[in-house]
Amino acid sequence: MLTFTLIATSCRKFEEEKVVSRAEPFVPKNLYPIERLPAYVNRVAVMPCYYPDPDSTLLRFADDIFNQELSQERIFETIRIDPSYLEQAYGEGRMSSSSALPEGFLKAIEAKTMANAILFIDLNSYQPYKPMSLSVRAKLVDIKSGEFHWAIDETFDTGHANVIVGASIFQEKAQVRALSQKTTGSVLHSPRSFTKYIASTVFSTLPMR
Repeated sequence: MLTFTLIATSCRKFEEEKVVSRAEPFVPKNLYPIERLPAYVNRVAVMPCYYPDPDSTLLRFADDIFNQELSQERIFETIRIDPSYLEQAYGEGRMSSSSALPEGFLKAIEAKTMANAILFIDLNSYQPYKPMSLSVRAKLVDIKSGEFHWAIDETFDTGHANVIVGASIFQEKAQVRALSQKTTGSVLHSPRSFTKYIASTVFSTLPMR
């Protein structure tokens, strides 16, 4: 019986490896980009990542990772909005882009940061165990007009072969760049490393100048 189980497991793993070997890297498709960013969008206020459970372990590292990957795109200057500021000023440290913003919020952020646009990052469907998954909905909004410059809504699920391929390619490149000790480990087994792959992939779709 044990031998049969081992053979069945080996066959299933072999079939999974064949599927992955034929897959293309994941490419986000559910996005709204303009062709090019306006020249005046050179300073962006970055909101803290929002997640429905404020006590989730995801929020212990998500802000740092998404900001690090965004800064590597070098498209514009970024100004991080601290959750403590939002908590003190508005009574909540993290805000969803799909919720109604406090009255005068964008004007207040503009005055505080001198930014031309504001970036919202909403996280959902987080699964830190195999198969890991995370949904990201992000929006880059003109701080004066409220119009979108870019938006994306995607779910990254390691149960899908193309995500496995994309994450593996990212890890190979990341190892060349020498990841910090906090982000080492297999991208398919480490929630922190997997989030780093997701952030990099999400921001790679930002429109250029």
